[in-house]
Amino acid sequence: MNANIIGHRMRIARAMKNPPMSQQQLLAKLQTEGIDISQSTLSKIENGDRYVKDTELRVISKVLDVSILWLMNETK
Repeated sequence: MNANIIGHRMRIARAMKNPPMSQQQLLAKLQTEGIDISQSTLSKIENGDRYVKDTELRVISKVLDVSILWLMNETK
């Protein structure tokens, strides 16, 4: 059972960027917004193996320029 539902959508959002955003680029942007997570942690999130805190979700949404609802697969 996955610990989160946004990991897959995070990967999609990174791929939709032009050019696509790497995990390292995402980590750097998250860090500038005050979210300091490791490459391993990001991989766990994207694989659904780690929960995402509400504060992380807000910043992930901002950095990827998608809505929280989109990340949660609630809207198209």
